[in-house]
Amino acid sequence: MSISRRPPQRHVEDVADVLRYLSRRNLLAGGAAVAAGGLLSACSGGGGGSYSDRNAGDKGGSKKNTMPLEVGKANIPTPREQTLIVAQTDFTVFNNWNSMVPNGAPGASGFDIFVKEYMFYLNLATGELMPWLCTDYKYNDDFTELTFHFDPNAKWNDGKPLTSEDFKFTVDLLRSRQDLLGGGGDLTEFTKSVDTPDPQTAVITMTKPNPRFHYGFIAVIVGGFDIRPKHVWEGKDPLKFRDNPPVRSGPYVLDKAIQSQKMFVWKKNPDYWNKAKLDPKPEYVVYISTAKQADSAALAFERAQVDVGSIDEEHAKALRAKGYPALVTTQFHDPCPRALWLNNDPSRGITAEPKMHWVINYLIDRSKDGTNVWPVKVPPAHYPWADYPSNKKWEDQEVADKYPFTYDPSKAEELLDEIAPKGANGKRMYKGKPATIEIITPVAVDGAEYVMAKLVRDQLVKLGVDATIRSLSGSVHDDKWQRGEFDISSQWVCDVSWDPEQLYRNLQSDRAVPVGKNAVGRNNVRLRDKRLDELSKQLANMDPTSNEAKQLLAKALEIYYEDLPVIPIIQTGYPQYFNTAFWTGWPTDNDLYQVPLNWWGHFMFVIGKIQPSGRKAPA
Repeated sequence: MSISRRPPQRHVEDVADVLRYLSRRNLLAGGAAVAAGGLLSACSGGGGGSYSDRNAGDKGGSKKNTMPLEVGKANIPTPREQTLIVAQTDFTVFNNWNSMVPNGAPGASGFDIFVKEYMFYLNLATGELMPWLCTDYKYNDDFTELTFHFDPNAKWNDGKPLTSEDFKFTVDLLRSRQDLLGGGGDLTEFTKSVDTPDPQTAVITMTKPNPRFHYGFIAVIVGGFDIRPKHVWEGKDPLKFRDNPPVRSGPYVLDKAIQSQKMFVWKKNPDYWNKAKLDPKPEYVVYISTAKQADSAALAFERAQVDVGSIDEEHAKALRAKGYPALVTTQFHDPCPRALWLNNDPSRGITAEPKMHWVINYLIDRSKDGTNVWPVKVPPAHYPWADYPSNKKWEDQEVADKYPFTYDPSKAEELLDEIAPKGANGKRMYKGKPATIEIITPVAVDGAEYVMAKLVRDQLVKLGVDATIRSLSGSVHDDKWQRGEFDISSQWVCDVSWDPEQLYRNLQSDRAVPVGKNAVGRNNVRLRDKRLDELSKQLANMDPTSNEAKQLLAKALEIYYEDLPVIPIIQTGYPQYFNTAFWTGWPTDNDLYQVPLNWWGHFMFVIGKIQPSGRKAPA
């Protein structure tokens, strides 16, 4: 690779280049969903299924609002007119904000959105790079030093200044502790030292040139590099420290966590350091677990007891049909196909058998899943990446045709007869032991990922396999997912954006740890295939679009299909739902000024843009 002598521009990034680098270096932020290829083109429309709030054939106007808006009283401890209410996942952790350990900080609770702040934000809806905690960055001539300048006004919510010393402390901690979530990786590979010549300047001296190292400090998907306050964390055990209440720099602070209501109440920090650029109108933001019953959840949205979420497409269609006046639906094409991840560790029994992976694949009816299970119609997935136009170059029809994804229970039964014949009681036996499979999923029992897994589970039972399925809370699922304490996990595959080598790299054998040990987000399915290891290492330093790489990618794809450690099911189209009863100014299909997902750090800027409607809440 030739290295330019000119430092990169400081306020405009090549989005495609950022995403390609982050995906290949495995730096995209984790959690529920973290891949990004082609997201800009995908956000602009399509995605499978129509969920517009307009009438069919309407070129510009909205559906006539004929239904009266009846507002109910929200069960919150704050004034409704001053409060933004977001319905989210089933929260189970309420007194821990340490995101460096599994089952630590509760995800999608508001903490990652407007309590944490990041050095830079890349707005994938517009392509704009937004300096935030930092004002800029620059490299030396040979790209062996990277300098960040921090905003001198930045401070923590306890009033202490946020300085380069905090950044150095965090980098040094994470690069020396690969056992922590976010530890190791590029921080270890490329960081030789961090110097802080003054409170606003941090200089990273690198072990080797890397003109794109700064990408790892940009919030691209979900979140970004989380700087910890040195004065709070120094001397603490990062595996045990709860960081409660959390000290960060964002515009909101924790008011209270109400476990009995599964609710987090955040209040505006009156001393927030960056009010000149961001001064949100909601005095409070409440994140609350969505009601378990879909009808109850939808009723909460209809009665404006929730402003964001809490409704599915089925209920949204009903509201549109009735002319509900306060619904805004914004299209968003998710970068992660829904998928089944299969544990390859021999200790898990039959799921470690590659032929069993194809048994399960033959039991997946993708047409039914994409038409009847997912809330909007979506196409089947044959590759472990999103069907964005920018990903077409990674497809290899010749290889894919050798491994057709067909719904064929009879083939599944034939394969099962080979590897796990039935015993006298009609139950399957594998290597002298009963064939058992436990499927876990982080979604509720009415969620599509649960339903798709249950359809597979039911057919396995019919074929004589003792299969079960469990819906686990996000934090409990994550703990089992990291420790390999599952047979199948029904969720999503976010490991490929621009370059499939990202997935293959993550599945390298040296990242497979024993079941029971924390995988720290690397090779959670414990795959071990030396052929894939070798190809991945060769691809790591190649231009993935070169002819040489194309041949290796074809070989790697074929090995992937043979092993099938993750089985893609369907592509993902996500409608986002907003209520205008109390707050207006949401991102729309016509004005997608920011990514509309309420669990991404970028949603802080959506909150910063919305305005109160002036409606009075019922007494």
